[in-house]
Amino acid sequence: MTTSEPELDIRPEIDAAQRAVLARWASPGAWWTGAERLGIVAETRRALAASDVPPPWVAASTLARPAPAVASLPAAAVDVVWRLTHHPGTLTADWYASVIDRGLGPGPYTELVGLVAQVNCVDRFAEALGLAPLDLPEPVSGEPNRAVPDEVAVRRHWVPTAPVKGPNVLRALSAVPFENESRAMLSDAQYVPAAALLGDLESGRGALTRPQIELVAARTSVRNECFY
Repeated sequence: MTTSEPELDIRPEIDAAQRAVLARWASPGAWWTGAERLGIVAETRRALAASDVPPPWVAASTLARPAPAVASLPAAAVDVVWRLTHHPGTLTADWYASVIDRGLGPGPYTELVGLVAQVNCVDRFAEALGLAPLDLPEPVSGEPNRAVPDEVAVRRHWVPTAPVKGPNVLRALSAVPFENESRAMLSDAQYVPAAALLGDLESGRGALTRPQIELVAARTSVRNECFY
């Protein structure tokens, strides 16, 4: 990362995790190609930079805007990007069903959610520190593997999930392990490692104690209207 003087002292594990995830954005996933995934990233960045954000009941794809970064990106995907980025607290089961009815599919939707969340995490981190967003790499060729883990099913959630033990945040993307791994990479570096989530409620990290970390996390969740 680059910044103006004086340089910021960013923990090496945060920089390493963000750059590793950046490379994963360009790789074929379970349901989207590398080019499509970078198109989702670019559309998310455009949503983040927008000064004229449509209200949640207006589909972004219906407005007069430049074409998506990837021409093959479905209109439903564009709408999900904008809704997740600006109005996450307005998501409902009916809205999710409408997205699926438009042909996106539970697997592609889950992967899309993971990507949008990661871009918001990485780019908002840079923005908060006055840094330029990381440059995107070239897409990696290849087709999505369309792999579905064993025992994936719709249980207590809108999307299919694997029978993963632990809090819902660990289950949400479990039908697309590649995105769940990316989420874990960022969470382990920027929050606390999963192994310490419930096992160590006292030790600090960097300049913050664990209670201070949880206070920031709880306040962030409230600001983002996070159900969790």
